[in-house]
Amino acid sequence: MSRLFEPGSNDPGPGGQAARGSVASDRARTQAQRGHSGPGARPAAAPPKPEGDDVASLLRHNQSLVLEINQSAAHLPALGVVLARSVTDTVRRVLTSPEANLLDISVRVAIFGVLTDYLPGTIRTYVGAVRAGGGADADDQLVEQLTALRGSVEELAEASRQRDVQALQVQGRFLESKFGGTDLAL
Repeated sequence: MSRLFEPGSNDPGPGGQAARGSVASDRARTQAQRGHSGPGARPAAAPPKPEGDDVASLLRHNQSLVLEINQSAAHLPALGVVLARSVTDTVRRVLTSPEANLLDISVRVAIFGVLTDYLPGTIRTYVGAVRAGGGADADDQLVEQLTALRGSVEELAEASRQRDVQALQVQGRFLESKFGGTDLAL
């Protein structure tokens, strides 16, 4: 809770100038928290720009998530760690493939969601449930959710590979129709 709202505190304001609870001290404290120190002061720095869904950013998200899974391993069942790492390993395999820079935007957006929301959210929710006394039911739900995520990521990887194969087949048919079966003798 913010120090502004702590009842009964008699700390002096910034620089000890105004009594706690006075409008002047509250305003000065709020401005100091926002990075303002008075008229003409520069505003606080903007929060860092979130990373995008380019391959390099996705690889950084994946590595960060691997570290989070490893740090949470003591709070997860062994099967949960294996399933979660299976998801990150599959994502890494897709992102480090030779065709990674050619991934369809829908694949990159789906991977971004898995890495920044679905997988970390599942793990964090599980850890919170266990701390609240969730027990074996939480274990079962974690394994079920991670199994579903793993299946989805594997389907996503397969769909990406299939798109590449289909694109190659289409290109082959085009080349065959354009240049194959001509009567030109070279």
